[in-house]
Parts: sequence; C-alpha cells; structure tokens
Amino acid sequence: MSSSSRSSEDVKALLQSSTMTNPQLTVDFYNSWSETYEQDCETICYRAPHLVVDVLNANFSGSREGVQVLDVACGTGLVAKLMSAHGFKHFVGVDGSEKMLKLAAETGLYQDLRLAVLGTEPLPTKTGVFDVVIVVGGLGPGCIPVHVVRELCDAAKPDENMKLLSSKPNHLRTSSLGTLRDQHEVHCEEVWSA
Repeated sequence: MSSSSRSSEDVKALLQSSTMTNPQLTVDFYNSWSETYEQDCETICYRAPHLVVDVLNANFSGSREGVQVLDVACGTGLVAKLMSAHGFKHFVGVDGSEKMLKLAAETGLYQDLRLAVLGTEPLPTKTGVFDVVIVVGGLGPGCIPVHVVRELCDAAKPDENMKLLSSKPNHLRTSSLGTLRDQHEVHCEEVWSA
C-alpha cells in the first residue's frame, strides 16, 4: 500500500466528491482509491468492517475452520483479514474493482477472487455452497442494488441458517427487499450491526 498523508477532512472530501451514479463511475472511483483505501478508512475511523465481523463472531456457533465465506464487495480484503483473526479460513471474494481485487489477492486469504459488477453482471459463484455471505458497505445506491440480495441468498447452502450481514441495513429495508420477503423468495436471517 502506498503512504497516504490525507487528513480525515481530505478523506471525507474525497468521499463527498465521488459521483457513483452508475456502475462504471463506481468501479473507476474504487480503482483510483484502492492504494490508500485501508489507510483512509483508518483515518476516518470507518468501523463498519469491525462491527459487522464482531456481530458475526458473536452470533456464529461452531467451528469456523471449515466454514465457506462469500465476501461480497471484498475490496482490499479487510473483512477477510478481520474474520481470519476469528478462525475463519475459507474465503471467496467478489468485487467490481480490479485494483481492489489485486490487493485482496496479496493478503493470501482468498481461495478464489472474482471480478464482477453486481447488478449488471450475475454473481460469479456457484449456488448453495456458502455458510456465510457477508457484505460490508457494498449494498445500496451507487454500489450493489438491493435486487442482488436474491443471488446472495441463493449462494448460501440451502439447509444453512445463512447470515447475510451488511453495514447498511437501511438500504435493505426498501420496498424491493420487502417485496422479495412478501413473495417468500428471501429466507435469510439478517444480523445487523449498530
């Protein structure tokens, strides 16, 4: 990672100036931000990855060693790093930013990494194979649209009480997800962070 000397005000200005109004602009933004992403997250005290992993850890029972994790919008691999500290070892990552995926690969934690802009491309994983599907900060306007939740649920093992975690629960409490629930198409347990 390159060194960043940005202040928290600089990082906040960067985020406010981003125009992620379509998938390509979002990819371009994250590609350009990849080298300083983790340091910038520390600078602004972005706690969502820590909070979501803490919620998962507190609510997950059993051995973590054989658990298959789908890390959606995996970015640089920050969530996998945090999860590995709690004993999770098997990760598949998906992200729309090639440069973020390159940094995720450098962690050595992922068995597979897939490039896909979800919402415009299908989820590039098998269905019914993951014990945990985790998304931190990736669902919502300008990022992954809520209709992709159906694909995320399909990626989980059918007999598992899958945990779909997101740090942006308000984006999931939209009419789109409500419609999926009403049609009994979504059978995921939601575990939300603060």
